[in-house]
Amino acid sequence: MLISVNQRIQEVGLRKAIGAKNSNIMLQFLVESIFVTLLGGVIGILLGVLTALLAAVIIQKLGYHWPFIVTLSSIILAVAISSFIGVFFGLYPARKAAKLNVVEALRYE
Repeated sequence: MLISVNQRIQEVGLRKAIGAKNSNIMLQFLVESIFVTLLGGVIGILLGVLTALLAAVIIQKLGYHWPFIVTLSSIILAVAISSFIGVFFGLYPARKAAKLNVVEALRYE
């Protein structure tokens, strides 16, 4: 997210120049950070479920009793942790973007 802020300094400066408040800029980067981490969390959940299914099938083919179980609580926990990581690691870049000086951000190259 820090890289994203550095690449979009002029965009932030332009948004602030036309009247965006610091809270609007901060909210934009926080929402983006949460969305990216949730998307990664969903992909991770899908890969985890597929891996667990594959492992259960292979182990059952070998003659062992190994049920395929994915609980709702584990999925909810994964989504919650992913959201927390998005907020935690998105807060500093969001604050940095919100505190940019309008004039310096507009002439930044």
